[in-house]
Amino acid sequence: MSEFNSVVSLINGKADENNITASKASNVQESVQVENKPVINERAKPFDVAVFSNEVAQKAENKNRVYAEVASNINAYDIAENCSRQICYKIFGTPVRSFGDKWLPLSFRATLGSACHDFIQGVTDQFSETEVSLKIPSIRFSGRLDNLNGFNVLAEIKSCTYKDYQKIIKDQRPRTADFYQVMAYKYVLENYLDEAKDTSIKTRSNKPALDHYDIDTLQFLYLAHDITASDIDDFSMAIKIVDAIKKQLNSKTNPFYFITSLVLDTNCFDVEPYYDFIRRKIEQLNGFLDSNTLPPGDNEFINRKKCYFCHYYSICDIK
Repeated sequence: MSEFNSVVSLINGKADENNITASKASNVQESVQVENKPVINERAKPFDVAVFSNEVAQKAENKNRVYAEVASNINAYDIAENCSRQICYKIFGTPVRSFGDKWLPLSFRATLGSACHDFIQGVTDQFSETEVSLKIPSIRFSGRLDNLNGFNVLAEIKSCTYKDYQKIIKDQRPRTADFYQVMAYKYVLENYLDEAKDTSIKTRSNKPALDHYDIDTLQFLYLAHDITASDIDDFSMAIKIVDAIKKQLNSKTNPFYFITSLVLDTNCFDVEPYYDFIRRKIEQLNGFLDSNTLPPGDNEFINRKKCYFCHYYSICDIK
């Protein structure tokens, strides 16, 4: 009986300790809430767009700088669009005075683009693999494709302005950079699959799940995310473009007039010229990186159209 009483006392003692601990935690929480309670002793000001512009600029500068400091690989967009000098500057970790965006809405566009991906991938069950990492140390490549379906379909989600969207619908062709980006994924997936699946190579998302891929279907899911574009100065013109697209896509029966799908059958065209472009750019970039040299001004992959937005513009001697 005394043993029973001792056990009861012990249990009660622990219960009391738990109550004391809970009470202390509650007091601490209340204290923190009191400490975090804002002290308002002057009139507040409305949201200031000018201040917000400075906040956006600073956030973008910090984000771009961190990315530049850790970047060590060639990605698919580098292959598709970026200047070979810009890529080398990035991987060399070249310091610059500012990594700020020269056009502030870029941050807004990037956020909308991420939301477009989340919107589709968070709802549909039509893909067998999503966010697939392709990290290939042997060629300094690191990329992450959006979606795979089976062994033969590669699908990318792309956001764009309504101006681009209108042209895509009219021509029924993907944007050039988007096409080369997807072709780069196809090339790497089919030629470096063993390395991409190597479990000793760490990746941020899933590795390819299958042991064989034969991508013969390229799908581009385009989402129009805003009506602003650098070549549209009149807001009423932008509205007219959106209305025209709605009519073109029969929006009365299609609530997602801002989403369109383009599908390309790779059996209907010769992929080798595009593969040759991808191989040459990867080989040349790795040659410059291995020798710690910059591409000369006459390099075939110098892209002067990218100079304005390039963070390395101020130090590049071929601008």
